Amino acid sequence: MSDRQDVGDDAGRAAALWRELTAWLAEHAPASAACLRPGAGEEALARVEARMGFALDAGLREVWAVNDGVADDDDSGAGLFLDRHALLPVATAADIHDDLCDSFSEEWGRLWLPLTTNEVNEPWMGSTIDCGSGRLGAWSMEDAPEEPGGMSFVDLLAAVVEAVKDGRGALMPSPGRSGTVPGLADGALVWQDPGEVLVANWAPLR
Repeated sequence: MSDRQDVGDDAGRAAALWRELTAWLAEHAPASAACLRPGAGEEALARVEARMGFALDAGLREVWAVNDGVADDDDSGAGLFLDRHALLPVATAADIHDDLCDSFSEEWGRLWLPLTTNEVNEPWMGSTIDCGSGRLGAWSMEDAPEEPGGMSFVDLLAAVVEAVKDGRGALMPSPGRSGTVPGLADGALVWQDPGEVLVANWAPLR
């Protein structure tokens, strides 16, 4: 009973954090908000679960029900608002899952699913989620996958929200150290290193 309660709590927290983030995008980064796809229906989510042979992470399932990832963004980077990564649509995640299972049959975990990508139009690498633990790893079309470890999907959402709203949290560099921070460029939420800005018209949030 307690395990089911924990799963429910994580799912509810993920949904709440996602809505908080997307509400912030709608107000402050409309170009990023415009990349969001409509939610995936129950039939589409159940179809992917049947195809995968396992249940989706409960928090991710709640998020996909609100927004089924991001649409192509004309290479503007507006969809890469999850710390330089974009949430994959559920069907695209399933397709990449099958490709990676074929390429890395010995290394690919049974409950792993691609979660994000660093290229919306041509996914090449990103993060995975272990749908049993909720923990994140990494995938690439070229390299063996990284074992899911520390941060969970809920942790990631919380860290992104904290970074954009308060300028604090796990994704922000330590004081006096370089690293990527969230900023705005032409109405998009874009993560850049202030010491090496590669996007025109970009300014950090703080």
